[in-house]
Amino acid sequence: MTKVRPRSLLQVVLMGFVLVLMPLGGMIWHDSQALSHLSQLTSDEVDRVVRDTRRATLLTSQAIDLERTLRRYAVLGDERILDSYRQQLARYRELLAIHRQSIPDAAVYADLDTVLSWLDGLQELSKARAEATSPHFERFNESNQQLEVITRSQVDEHVVRMRAAIAELRTEIWWISGFVAVLSLLLILLFTYLIIHPVRQIESRILSLGAGIEPDPRPVDGPAELVLLGERIGWLHDKLKELEQQKYQFLRHVSHELKTPLAVLREGADLLSEQLMGPLNGDQQEICQMLEENSRRLQTLIERLLDFNRLSQQEVFSLTSVPLAPLLLELLAEYRLALESKQISVHLPPEPIILQAEPYRLRLILDNLFSNAVSYGAKGGRVWIRAGQDANGSWLEVANEGPSIPLAERERIFEPFEQGSTVRQGLLKGSGMGLSIARESAMSLGGELTLIEDEQADVCFRLTLK
Repeated sequence: MTKVRPRSLLQVVLMGFVLVLMPLGGMIWHDSQALSHLSQLTSDEVDRVVRDTRRATLLTSQAIDLERTLRRYAVLGDERILDSYRQQLARYRELLAIHRQSIPDAAVYADLDTVLSWLDGLQELSKARAEATSPHFERFNESNQQLEVITRSQVDEHVVRMRAAIAELRTEIWWISGFVAVLSLLLILLFTYLIIHPVRQIESRILSLGAGIEPDPRPVDGPAELVLLGERIGWLHDKLKELEQQKYQFLRHVSHELKTPLAVLREGADLLSEQLMGPLNGDQQEICQMLEENSRRLQTLIERLLDFNRLSQQEVFSLTSVPLAPLLLELLAEYRLALESKQISVHLPPEPIILQAEPYRLRLILDNLFSNAVSYGAKGGRVWIRAGQDANGSWLEVANEGPSIPLAERERIFEPFEQGSTVRQGLLKGSGMGLSIARESAMSLGGELTLIEDEQADVCFRLTLK
């Protein structure tokens, strides 16, 4: 099944922003609605509380006014006072009816209804005078005060309910905010992955390109721009691979083409040096010696190029058990004249060592390291070749006395055609490829070649084999 990919990186970014903002917008809308509802509820409750409290207080004052008006009427007998009494009684009934609708479950209403019926019968002057000092007035006042207390209790209950509603709304907002935060975080992580994942794939292909490793042939999973970039990297890899093959082919052809005329030059120089064509004077012999030395140097360079080319081709081979002693004896025999001329003593491993390696590559490593040790070693100095095995595998060290390598050059000397600042001693100059070939050979064997510190020697190269 084909994977659904966003059409462009811009779409991914915009979609991410929209989807992340949607929960936040929903939360803001919900909080706005909830706060609006709470504000309206609080406003209504506050208005109700204020009205109920004022009404209860007004009923109490109205009851006192009714008692005073009735007693004035009983004393004076004025009809105008009676009209005022009737208006006050009607106003009281109206306020009490409204209050009963707001607070309907108060038990004191029965007493108030009884007292109001009694007050209705006092509109005759004789009854008003007879009941002017009746204890019903005290009962009436107590009932109103009790109603005021009940009203305040109801107000307190309303306040508690409002506080509970506010706490519940706060809890709801916290839960919704937490959910929105988690959802937004998940969306951010998702779209971050959708952007970072293809970028990491491209980064992996670039690293493979730099390391010379075959990159992942699968297309990049991501927006169209990054998919196209991955295809461009694959195209660049193919082009670099083609150029690399052309380079190796060029080196191979040039090296082989140079070996034929070089062999003729060396043969001619040897014939002249042996004076088979007639005696030579001192200047002629010096010229022949220069020809021989430079032809040998040119042959060494060609062989190094062939070795480098062969290692770069990454040929398939298998590791075998390689005794170290025969290789060391060959090296001593090959460099006997150089060792004698510089009076260098060589210290070999006291016990026979067998390394798991490929003979040709191990011989290249030993040859280049030993050549460096002899060429850069101090006159009358010492060279140590050590080897052994530990829990991590086998190791081989070639160390010498002489000028130490500066810290700034300890990695650069392993690059092709790179020579350090230390002056090479001897007639022949180096090609700058020996250590590069040695490290390439070590890597092809699955090992590592490094420059390490050594208490006994000034320069020490260590080969580690797994």
